[in-house]
Amino acid sequence: MVGHPMPRLLRRLYLEVANGGFGPWRVVSLTDTGDWFSDCADLTEAYRDFADPEDPLPPGIVPLMDRGCAMWALIDFRTVDGQMWDWDPNLCCCTEHALAPLGQSLAEWITDWLRGALPDGPYPQREFSGRNCAAR
Repeated sequence: MVGHPMPRLLRRLYLEVANGGFGPWRVVSLTDTGDWFSDCADLTEAYRDFADPEDPLPPGIVPLMDRGCAMWALIDFRTVDGQMWDWDPNLCCCTEHALAPLGQSLAEWITDWLRGALPDGPYPQREFSGRNCAAR
């Protein structure tokens, strides 16, 4: 799908826990189950929906969970531990700066969720990359 293997923990979650629907706002299903957990039927559709030729995601960054209000949690398939990213066009000046790394792995992100430490709104640890944006 993206030219990189799925991080092992994510693969195990899909195969051993559930085909989507787990996590703080319900992770997108790996395949179309008929139960949509976002506006996308499955992970492939979510990835394709983000494939904007004018402003593409970096290769290997995959939308994982629709957080509502155009916000998404994404995962980096290029990393073994599945580094997490944030897409939040509400925080920044333009879509060019909507994507930012969270500085935590999928395991850390899931642990925060289980401890009740994931925020409903913007991630406090988010690295804001549009500080010097001309559109501000």
